[in-house]
Order: sequence, then structure tokens, then C-alpha cells
Amino acid sequence: MGHTFTAEKPEHADAIEHVLGRAFGPGRYAKTSERVRERGAVFEPALSRVALNEAGDVVGVCRIWRVQAGAPAYFLGPLAVDPGAQSAGLGLALVQACVAACRAVGASAIILVGAQKFFAPAGFMLVPHGRVSLPGPTDPTRLLWQALRPGGLDKIEGELSAPL
Repeated sequence: MGHTFTAEKPEHADAIEHVLGRAFGPGRYAKTSERVRERGAVFEPALSRVALNEAGDVVGVCRIWRVQAGAPAYFLGPLAVDPGAQSAGLGLALVQACVAACRAVGASAIILVGAQKFFAPAGFMLVPHGRVSLPGPTDPTRLLWQALRPGGLDKIEGELSAPL
């Protein structure tokens, strides 16, 4: 089954909410990552990606947010694939599409909270303990980052906050 990836558009909003709800349930709002978004991270729909199935229905989403952590960076999430479309590599493909979009605009780094086993194939690695924090409890084994250009992580440190 082929999927098409496209930048997120306003007309995708209802379908994205449906996918997020099916993938995460109501507990998604309790996550520390949500605090980052609530505290002024700037949503970047042009860098975010949705996956459309052959019928044109949204079956996955990966969102990108502009943040600050000592220097400008991007924050990835949420990433969600409709349960009916999972286990086919669609989530990883969405992440890779977002990474490519961020790299294309000259971004320095992307930070996320997630399973290293899942995100490592897309180039993410553990943030050194204590280097970056989120506004709330975060399992340090799930705080990951990736440089998008040489030296892209050099100035990234401190708590993620709204971009300057």
C-alpha cells in the first residue's frame, strides 16, 4: 500500500485529531511533551508531515515545533499512526520526512521524547544526561536528539522553551 507524504494543512486538522485520539487516547495531554507545546513552542506546519493513504485519508502525522534550548532547535512530536496502518514502517518514514524538511531549511537540531530503539534508525541518539530538560518529569533514557548539520548540537542546552 502506497502512502503520500505532504506538509500539514488546515484541512487535515479533524483527521489528525482522529488519528491522535486513536493512537494515544485522552492521556496524550498529560505528557511532558505537551507542556513544551503549551509553553510557547511555535508549530511549523510546513515542516510537519501527514501520511495519506491511497484514498487520500490521513493515516499518520508527525509534527514539528520551533523551540529554544540555549539556541534555536526543533521539537518533534506528536508522532502518530492510525492503529490500522501501524507496523508497516509508516511512523519511521514520517520521522525521516520531517528530519529531511528541517534539514532543508537549515535547522541545527531536532529534539524529541521517545524510544531510542524506534528513533535510532532515523539518526536520533540519547541526549547526554543533564544537557537538556523539559518543563516536567522526563525519563532521561527517552530524551533524544539529532544534529542536522555539523556542530548543530554544540549550543543546545538547558530547558526547552518558546523560541526567542
